[in-house]
Amino acid sequence: MKRLVLAITCCASLLFPGAPVWAVGHNDPVRIADLRLLKVSERIQNANASLCDRLAPALGASLESKDQFPAEQHDEFAADVVFGVLLEEGAAAQHGIAEGDGLLAIDGARIRHRPELEGMPLRDSAHAMLAARLDAPLRLTVTRGGQERDVFLQPSKQCRALVEVLLEDKRAARSDGRVIQIGLGLMRRASDDEIAAVFAHELAHSVLRHRDRLAGAGVSKGLGGEFGRDRQLNAEAEIEADRLSVHLLANAGYDPRIAPALWRSALGRELDAGLFRSRIYASPEQRAQMLEREIVDYLAGGAPTWPGHLLAKR
Repeated sequence: MKRLVLAITCCASLLFPGAPVWAVGHNDPVRIADLRLLKVSERIQNANASLCDRLAPALGASLESKDQFPAEQHDEFAADVVFGVLLEEGAAAQHGIAEGDGLLAIDGARIRHRPELEGMPLRDSAHAMLAARLDAPLRLTVTRGGQERDVFLQPSKQCRALVEVLLEDKRAARSDGRVIQIGLGLMRRASDDEIAAVFAHELAHSVLRHRDRLAGAGVSKGLGGEFGRDRQLNAEAEIEADRLSVHLLANAGYDPRIAPALWRSALGRELDAGLFRSRIYASPEQRAQMLEREIVDYLAGGAPTWPGHLLAKR
C-alpha cells in the first residue's frame, strides 16, 4: 500500500506503525500533519467543485478503517470504519460527530467492500458510497460508546479525491487519479502555502483524469514512461497539471504565485532531485516560468476562473 514515488506529479494516515490518529494526543505529529492537510485539501476541493466532473460530499472529516492498522489495535475501533481528524467548521463536526466515532451505514446501507475496490482499505469503499449520494440529504448511522444514532446532514459538494498522509519520512507526493498522497517528510518540511501548491498540482491530475487518459493510451508510468511517446504524453500531463494548479489555487483564495515560488525555493530544488530527476519533468526554473505565464495570460482578472482551455483536454 506504500505507493510513493519521488515526484511532484497523493485525511487519513496510511497504515503502520502507531496508534490510530484519533486515539493519540492532539500534539501527535501525525495527527497534526493530517489536520494540516485536511484544512488545505478541503479548502481547494470545496472551492473548485464547479470545475470537477467527479464530486463527493464535503464532510470536513477524514475516515480510517481497521484494516489500515495492526490486528492488536482493532479493539480500539468503535466500528470497522471510524472518523479521523475533523475540521471544527466542517459538516460532520457541526452535526456532533467526533474523532473516533464509528461509521456503520450510509442511508441505511452498511459499509461493505465494493467489488471494484477489493484489496483496498474499507474506508475507500465508504468514500465511494458517500460519493454516490450527492443529490439528497445524508443519513449517517454513527456509533460511540456502543450507542448508535442517525445523523442527518446535507453537506455541500467538493472535488472527489481521497487524501492521506503517508507515514514515511520522504519528501514526495503523488496521485493515482483516486487517492492523493503526501509523505509525512514533506508535510514536516513544507509551509502551508507550499503544501497547497503541491496539493493543487495533484488534484489537477484528478480533475483532468490523467490516469484514465494515459492508461487508455497505453502509457507506462514505470521506467518505460521515461522514453519516446510515453515520455512525451507523461510530460504533457505534468504540464497540464502545473498550469491548472494555479487556477485551483486562485479559486480557493490562495495567491497563485505560491506555485512558481515553490519551484524557486530550496524545497522545490530538493523535490526536483537534481541529476536523478525524472526525464518527464521540466527544470524547476522552467516550471516556475511556465506557471508565471499561465498567471499573466489567464488570471489577470483574478478569481473565480474557468480554465476551459485546460478542462477541454479531459
